[in-house]
Amino acid sequence: MKFLKEYGFYLLLLAIISEIALPFILAKYYPNYSQINDLISTFGETGSPTKSAFKIWEIINGVLFVSSAPAIFERFKETNPQLAFVLSIMVVLFGIGDCIITGVFDRAANSSEVDFTSLLHNYASGAGFVALLIGTLLLFLLYRQESNFPMTVLLPFIFVAALIFMFLFAMPKIPIISQFQVSHRGLWQRLNLWFLYLPYFISALQSLVAKSKIT
Repeated sequence: MKFLKEYGFYLLLLAIISEIALPFILAKYYPNYSQINDLISTFGETGSPTKSAFKIWEIINGVLFVSSAPAIFERFKETNPQLAFVLSIMVVLFGIGDCIITGVFDRAANSSEVDFTSLLHNYASGAGFVALLIGTLLLFLLYRQESNFPMTVLLPFIFVAALIFMFLFAMPKIPIISQFQVSHRGLWQRLNLWFLYLPYFISALQSLVAKSKIT
């Protein structure tokens, strides 16, 4: 645990960079893959040439996210231990839901097919997205208690942008508005994830810089 508290933010940065790089690297081995239209989970679908690499990659990233939780709690526990604990849990939920479960359970290549593993994959991934979004709000509250003006100004914009792109990405799955056709879901998914990752990336960098100045 001491190791994770000490190096957890390095693991968090590694996980975020790895998640962003994943679709661009695997696309080289997936014929005719479109970063604009295809979802990231396409790499792990049944019959995909990158299925094994994607699953292993996501499980490793999930472990990295989960392993960063002690450092996150340690960083904010003096500010507000309750919020710090919930924030660390949100990161754990993302690591398990959107990474580990995504790596373990397949999503059917045919979107019309509905089975247990596809449902678990989709709901766990969605829960992970929501967990990071809630975590962004928690970060805002924590930084506000610390009177960190730049972060309290920046985080609301990031939160709104992530919410907009999450809505665009999820539209085809929302019953009331699913009849509206939304193109470029791959793009909306990536922008959603980038804005979800951004608060944690900035927070990790700030924490490491502050820690280096102390030592």
